[in-house]
Amino acid sequence: MDAKKTKRIEKIFPDYFDRFKLPFGAREESLKVYRACRSGKCDRASFLPSFEEHGYQLNPSADPEDPGQYSLSTFEKPTHVKRFAGATSDMEVPYQIAIGFTDPKHGLVQRTRERKKKSGSHVDWWLYRDATPYDEFEMIIDFEEHLNAYIQERDKENERICQYR
Repeated sequence: MDAKKTKRIEKIFPDYFDRFKLPFGAREESLKVYRACRSGKCDRASFLPSFEEHGYQLNPSADPEDPGQYSLSTFEKPTHVKRFAGATSDMEVPYQIAIGFTDPKHGLVQRTRERKKKSGSHVDWWLYRDATPYDEFEMIIDFEEHLNAYIQERDKENERICQYR
């Protein structure tokens, strides 16, 4: 086996992944998602998995068996990332939100609703060691403008669908 393949196999996931089991259905998939960026930039500090972001500690108020505690939280809908940012005490208005894709070269994803009874657009992204997911994202200059355009487009689409019922 050549050195590149060996290195790829050795660097798959961080060491702490032996603390939990990836859920059935976690897969390589490219999804358009949003990420709330604490640093205000698309950088490592804004793209840490929850376990690393919390100082390599589990959230004591969450289920210790939940594999989501080890993932990077992203959202498919801008309305949901805004709600998340608003609920996070250290994020201030205007929220710094990035948009991008879950490129499979960085890890595995799963829509949280596939394993939990949730209707939200949360996507768990379990990153490979040394992944740079922020390379696949760009900051949204005016998130409120972006959000309003999204809502208008969504409402137009819903209206179009309702006309055919």
